Amino acid sequence: MHAVCTPQVAGDVSISVHDTPVSAGIKSSLRAAEQSAQSGILDELAGGTGGTFLHNSNNLGGLLRRAVIAPPLSYLIGFSPQNLKADGHYHALAVSLTGDPKVTIQARKGYFAPSAVADPAAAAMREIEEVIFSQQETYDLPIDLSTQFFKLDAARAQLTVVTHVDVRGLHFRNAEGRSRDDLTFATAVFDENGNLVTGGEKIIKMSLLGPTLERLSRSGLTVKSNFDLKPGTYLVRLVLRDGEAAQMAARNGAVVIPN
Repeated sequence: MHAVCTPQVAGDVSISVHDTPVSAGIKSSLRAAEQSAQSGILDELAGGTGGTFLHNSNNLGGLLRRAVIAPPLSYLIGFSPQNLKADGHYHALAVSLTGDPKVTIQARKGYFAPSAVADPAAAAMREIEEVIFSQQETYDLPIDLSTQFFKLDAARAQLTVVTHVDVRGLHFRNAEGRSRDDLTFATAVFDENGNLVTGGEKIIKMSLLGPTLERLSRSGLTVKSNFDLKPGTYLVRLVLRDGEAAQMAARNGAVVIPN
């Protein structure tokens, strides 16, 4: 992240004060010390996450442009630790570059490993719930979302949420001549104000022989979920979790059911 800070040692100019020279000097010193401490926190936060601390300038527009505009040429490199222990400890990182001295690096200084979880199933459900309510789309798994509805009567409709999964993008575990994986489909329907209206979950335990896996690799896997709704405008959130790889995908769909 980037942090922007412009000190105001003189205080808030919109507030009238009547200080003596001594009290004004003391207040100025205290404000300077306070803002220096705040700047130190922002500097550490920006540096620790691979960002830049921009400060000591009244040109707020220029600082914001520096913060959001990428350089003409840049590379984004990811890091995935191997044999990660879920101990909750901090692990330092050091990123260096050999070659062109004109190239600069922005990198975080370390990361916290996740804490150990006694119940993996409960941890998986917490992850799914967090993604459901984030309303951001993720693409770690190859899925497509579509919706359709039909009116039951003037006050009710049935919404069908259709998820199509490209099985070739899943992470099967081979055991006893079968390809195994557990897929969790979590669906949530929100109204136009962001309130949760209804939802559901389906878990499909896949244990496929070779011919079945070959057929599904060609056709894909389709899963449907039905919900009874009143007429209105809705946001549909679908989250798929791959049990073997612990990866997730999330998609959004908009539905308008007329009166």
